[in-house]
Amino acid sequence: MDSHIFTGTAVQAIDRYLINDLGKQSAELMQLAGESAFALLQQRFDETARSMLVLCGPGNNGGDGFVVALEALRADWPVQCVAASAPKSEAAKQAFNRYREAGGQLSPVDQVMGGETCYEVVVDALLGLGQNGAPRGLIAELVQWSNEQNAFRLALDVPTGLDADTGSVREPIFSADLTITFLAHKLGLLTGAGVNHVGDLVLETLDVTPAERGHVAPVANLLQPPKLPSRRPDSHKGTYGHVVVVGGDNGMFGATLLAGGAALRSGAGKVTLASTTGHLDKAAYWMPELMSTVIEVDASPAIASSEILAVGPGLGTDEWGRHAFEWSLQQINDLVIDADALNLLAEHDEQFPSDRRVVLTPHPGEAARLLHSTTAQVQLNRLSTVSQIARKYRAICVLKGAGTLIADPTGRVALCNLGNPGMASAGMGDVLTGVIAALLAQGHRPFDAACAGVWLHAKAADIAKSDIGEAGLIATDVIQQLPLTLVRCQQS
Repeated sequence: MDSHIFTGTAVQAIDRYLINDLGKQSAELMQLAGESAFALLQQRFDETARSMLVLCGPGNNGGDGFVVALEALRADWPVQCVAASAPKSEAAKQAFNRYREAGGQLSPVDQVMGGETCYEVVVDALLGLGQNGAPRGLIAELVQWSNEQNAFRLALDVPTGLDADTGSVREPIFSADLTITFLAHKLGLLTGAGVNHVGDLVLETLDVTPAERGHVAPVANLLQPPKLPSRRPDSHKGTYGHVVVVGGDNGMFGATLLAGGAALRSGAGKVTLASTTGHLDKAAYWMPELMSTVIEVDASPAIASSEILAVGPGLGTDEWGRHAFEWSLQQINDLVIDADALNLLAEHDEQFPSDRRVVLTPHPGEAARLLHSTTAQVQLNRLSTVSQIARKYRAICVLKGAGTLIADPTGRVALCNLGNPGMASAGMGDVLTGVIAALLAQGHRPFDAACAGVWLHAKAADIAKSDIGEAGLIATDVIQQLPLTLVRCQQS
């Protein structure tokens, strides 16, 4: 599986390298793109002919569309094309001429948009990577009209209106049911608001190998299933580390329980919950395997040696939470910092322990506070955000959300394309904190622990979704699936 991810701008550079340096023909790549897109449609509809409208722009993306239309004609699919403007590139002109020579017609825009014909498939071949700003004029009208149709929508390479570099949306945007992207994975199709408009995503490399991408470097890599070792026969609970979860102020102890339970279910040998006096008995009722201790405002807790502190689930920002946070920063343990601990960290950047191994797990709002920015700015460029936080705090950063990103201070970035909308419920982040802390306690390096933790968390949620669906999926459903997910990743 090709795991390299590039910006849209970088893929344009790859395309130029293939043509200018390796001698590949633009028309040949266009033919492969169009053929693969139509083959995908045939597969989706079990070879059954569907009435189709192809929206073609002036560039090579429009040329891809004319190839799709030609293939549809040859397969006896009813097909019409609309041209937003005349083809401009030589390869697109050739594709258009072949379509016309085969009997293909261009339909007047007003006839299509104002007529009563119902199309079963609408293909977006308007702009692709040639986008510069929001769609305008006729192209914008075609996008808006397409979204109103009761049709299956296919985007070629990149949906019109989507920034392939960042994942930000420029309205109006073509909302695809399926996107077939060419040459390489593009960051903007995998993270940010754009994922709402991509639909199912299929990569077609056009027979281009990673070695043929030249000097162009990826900006990230797709997470792969982690390779986790099986347990040794002579191991004991001390072998797999001790996690202390610090949090659980009044009314928020559930978050601490979820993090602790997830840590145990992810293989930690021991887990202690460090919380307030009133919560001590609750842990034993929910999961007897969890130990507990008290953090008092005027005294340090009596915590046995532990490898990892997971600070933040249910912490709060009142006096007790601030004291517990400050106490945690004074310890020598490695840290996973989440939730309100991130908000407190944002208030006191100077307190950050530069000599510790740390994983930060912000959602976009917390990330904005860490950078003294806004959530909107974070979401406009998630790659830049996660990299900035990793450098600023000299830590591993996990930027949660659709297309979760993991970065280290050296610029290494990974992206998770698993998970589902059912995870948009309370407690999911607390579970992730527990999973990452457990992997750190078992000896995994911080970046590896963060990557493996994100993958396991998302995969467990997908398994839970397959059992009960998205609506009503809760954090404890994910915890219950963690052991099975771990088993699938273990190697001898």
